[in-house]
Amino acid sequence: MIVVAIIGVLAAVAIPAFSGYLQRARTEEAFRMLGEIRQRQESYRVEFGQYANVPTWNPSDYGSASTLHAWDPTATGWAQLGVSPDGLLRFRYRVRAGTPSQASGVTGVGGNSFWFVAQAEGDLDSDGNLVGFETYNGWNRVYVSAGIDGPYLAQGWE
Repeated sequence: MIVVAIIGVLAAVAIPAFSGYLQRARTEEAFRMLGEIRQRQESYRVEFGQYANVPTWNPSDYGSASTLHAWDPTATGWAQLGVSPDGLLRFRYRVRAGTPSQASGVTGVGGNSFWFVAQAEGDLDSDGNLVGFETYNGWNRVYVSAGIDGPYLAQGWE
């Protein structure tokens, strides 16, 4: 009976810890892709004087815990930015960008310079709750929210 109780306690501690570890591992893709998008955007701005606006989600849908999607290299705007991930993806991505006059009303963007907002959205555990990741030009941070345009999360992933 004592052995069963010990196994029960260990399972009660291990399962939530493992679930959190699994979700954090799944988010690595979003951080890596947003970092690549940031680098490509800065190179694009050096060459063209502004950031690339790629408002179309790529892939068109986000994956799930068991289903991943392929990147579409022909999707509008992504080829000019030069982002091309390896393998299948759990998240979908887009980049909103514009001129200083277009910045009003865009969360996290000031109105005195060219700007971009790179976004990733997905469902980490197939429960229907989305998690969104956003990064902005001029910031080294990635913000985590309950889906794109949802409230920022103080802690946790979903």
